Amino acid sequence: MINRFLIIILFNVFTLSIFSINKDSISKKNNEPVPLEFLFKPQLSIGVGMMTFYGDIGSNHSGYHPTVSRLGYDLRLINPLTDYLDVSFYVLFGQVSSNERTVNRNLNFNSNITTGGITLNYNFRHLLRKERIINPYVHLGIESIEFLSKTDLRDVDGNYYNYWSDGSIRDIAQNDANANSAVEIYRDYSYESDIREENIDGFGKYAERTWGVPVEIGVNLHTGKRIKLRFGTSMHFTFSDFIDGVTHESLNSRAGDDRNDKILYSHFALTYDLTLPKKGEKPVKPKEIDPLELYRKDTIDSDGDLVVDLADFCANTPLDARPIDEFGCPVDIDLDGVPDYRDEELNTPDSSIAKENGVAYSAADFENMYRIYYDSVGEFSEWNEAKRKWGSDPRSVQAFKPAKKDSIDKQLFIVLGSDVIGTSANDLHKELSNKNFKIIERGDSVLYVIGGFETADDLANEISNLKDDNVDIKGVLEAETNAEGEVEGDVNPVENFENSNLETNNQANDSSAVTEPEVSSEIVYRVQVGAFQRKLSQNVFNELQDLVYVKGEDNLYRYYTGAFTDKSNAAMHKVNMSTDGYNGAFIVAFKDGERISLADAGFELNPEFEDKIDNDTVATVNAVNADLVGFRVQVGAYMEQIPTDVLDTYLELGNVVPKRDPSSGLTKYFIGNFDNYEEAANYKIELIEKGIIDCFVVGEFKGNIITAVEAIGLLNN
Repeated sequence: MINRFLIIILFNVFTLSIFSINKDSISKKNNEPVPLEFLFKPQLSIGVGMMTFYGDIGSNHSGYHPTVSRLGYDLRLINPLTDYLDVSFYVLFGQVSSNERTVNRNLNFNSNITTGGITLNYNFRHLLRKERIINPYVHLGIESIEFLSKTDLRDVDGNYYNYWSDGSIRDIAQNDANANSAVEIYRDYSYESDIREENIDGFGKYAERTWGVPVEIGVNLHTGKRIKLRFGTSMHFTFSDFIDGVTHESLNSRAGDDRNDKILYSHFALTYDLTLPKKGEKPVKPKEIDPLELYRKDTIDSDGDLVVDLADFCANTPLDARPIDEFGCPVDIDLDGVPDYRDEELNTPDSSIAKENGVAYSAADFENMYRIYYDSVGEFSEWNEAKRKWGSDPRSVQAFKPAKKDSIDKQLFIVLGSDVIGTSANDLHKELSNKNFKIIERGDSVLYVIGGFETADDLANEISNLKDDNVDIKGVLEAETNAEGEVEGDVNPVENFENSNLETNNQANDSSAVTEPEVSSEIVYRVQVGAFQRKLSQNVFNELQDLVYVKGEDNLYRYYTGAFTDKSNAAMHKVNMSTDGYNGAFIVAFKDGERISLADAGFELNPEFEDKIDNDTVATVNAVNADLVGFRVQVGAYMEQIPTDVLDTYLELGNVVPKRDPSSGLTKYFIGNFDNYEEAANYKIELIEKGIIDCFVVGEFKGNIITAVEAIGLLNN
């Protein structure tokens, strides 16, 4: 690698020596050629960015983006060749990583990357205006790349990861004779195994270095004579397919494609011009001025007010601004700063401050200005109904547009119960076995419903089916739903639903009008996220699809995600939940209104696996990854602008993070990032002593703000 860098450095110096020539030195002086002059105008650039890997690991996996971005750092030495062309030598350090987790393939790697090369950069300056402060650029070059790739095969205790078909990781293979004694383990994400040394695919001691071709686009932002900022992204096309240790010649399910690996580097950089002034360079002498010309200028009266420009404090005084004083300025009798020709109050009191029209500000005016200055609720903001946004402050955030009227639809829902009282195990299983089971939240009230139904006929048939299954029906609701079927608008009860104009009364009594109900034998799979002692708001799990929860007779709140009829989709969803940090997730299956075992649901399990259907009778321990749960201190919330004194306090504290709350329209401000509640509470006391008396502790889960009680419940459930 050292030899390669030496070659690149020599090539760089040679290139600069040939191309960095002062174009003015090519001319002749006294009919004699002037010697060529080498121009060395170095610019030093330091940057930081994110490196993303594109290769074989992750390319087979559907459902989420397979790459993981890691930090990278680059150092460049740039020298101009012309106004629009320059050459640069650079080094780039960083890491790339990728993880793939599927039913049939589980691969991961992390690689340390060291790159050095030379590029030719074109900046379009001869095509654009010279006074531009933003200039785009493109560059192309050649580079040498070294990589050291490792993989995570064992946990901290040295146990190999064995991926089972149910989505778990165990210390013994699923097909091993002793699989019944397998213990579930978890990845530690410590990449301890050298891929080349492991020789899994029999590639032997392949070279951990290669050549590459970097192609970059970006912009330079000129912020001063010597400093500029650069924003760019470059794709590094390597000549190797071994960075992740997987190629098209790998064994069995490890095999990838025959394309070489690529690395994407998106970065931000600071560039400083190191050019120094030439030695012996003399300053330019000012042009000599004729004294008579200065005298002629002294006698000029440009505005014709009989005061020469040399003594005129108000040049170009308009004719309608006369009379003027001895300094050539319009007369201001009351000295309020507004000349008499546009002063609507010529006798403004000496102690008053005048408006633009010369009228003094009153006490009511000052009170109104104070209210506008401290406007934190948008009282004086101009609401634009067409664009649905506030227009008085450039920092205001566009309001969320309401759903269009033509996208709102009314649907019917059957009410089964609520969370006021617990649901029996029998009723719980009947509810969850119905794919149309939903929950409707309104404030602190939670209703368990089945729906929605577009027509009264569909509603009547479902009611008949539920009654035949001995399901107690509490009532019927009519609610406004969006295109995804989520309840967004008003929710209204349907009075006397059996005898209402739903056209179900006669059908309910006429066996010929209602189709004979048939109990569905379809298996419904759900993934239970956890059973919690406390009720958690839906905001905690807002990224989960088809989230429902019920309160059982044991006072535990069970949260479920998804409703599948295909066991493969359910298994994949469970794997995704485990990967996303929900450690306690597991699959539950329902058929004919009852919960059934995984074996009866069609899963192939180890004969010794404890396949019980009552394994959630206690609160789930460590339901989520503790690393995803944290605590912050909320120090304020404002609709629009922050008062100046409050903003100064936030700047003194540092690291204050703003987050927009769509439900309230407020921008909330948080500080700190703590692993436990005690640290956050202690820091809150420090903030109170500094004068921020309204601060309080909140929780954070996967980047979403939740209550501190909910965060504690996730950690200590």
